[in-house]
Amino acid sequence: MHRFFVDTAPAERAFLTGEQARQIATVLRLQPGERIVLVTEGIEHEVELQAVASAQVTGRVVARRPVTTELPFRLTLAVPVLKGDRSEEVIEAASQLGVSRFVPFSSSRSVARELSASKRERWRKIAREAAETAHRGEIPRVAELVTWDGLFASLDAGAVVCWEEAADPHLLDAAPAGDVALVVGPEGGLTVAEIELARGRGAAIASLGTRILRAETAAIAAVAMLVGARRGD
Repeated sequence: MHRFFVDTAPAERAFLTGEQARQIATVLRLQPGERIVLVTEGIEHEVELQAVASAQVTGRVVARRPVTTELPFRLTLAVPVLKGDRSEEVIEAASQLGVSRFVPFSSSRSVARELSASKRERWRKIAREAAETAHRGEIPRVAELVTWDGLFASLDAGAVVCWEEAADPHLLDAAPAGDVALVVGPEGGLTVAEIELARGRGAAIASLGTRILRAETAAIAAVAMLVGARRGD
């Protein structure tokens, strides 16, 4: 069944308009009698379609159940603004893997240093669609852009910076047992001064292994390692 996030939980009947109605009617070409799932606040609402048109879709709720696919811990990813669409690759993959919140940042070696309102909105759309694809119960949030100096004030306790020059400990040994905030550097890496600032703000510095990874690969790999190790799949 196709899944859609909605802002308000439907009562006995569901009404969809706008882009969602257009997608159901003209893209997916669903018909009355078929079923979809609407998701809000961690609850799935199974809906049997009754009327389908590009302007409005209506249906009746036939079942409700909690979503069971969310991670048992909150995972934040501090993601650098990368050139081109590389950050979007990270947003899509990490949203499917279970990241709860993205915090975009720029640092001294960043190639791209701005995140426009339109690009941030695109990141939100990508996160939403990826979460729907993964049958998640919530949409990952995308925070406003911060600089390295302000990054750690935006992160919860338990931040771990993955640094290409770190020999040990490994990420899986450095990450705290509860909620985690992962930080991965930009294309040019992180400077020693930036690492010292992170340490001074209480962050742990960790390695992802002996190989040097591209920024987008490192971000996705770090999330996948942590989720897999905690059996959050």
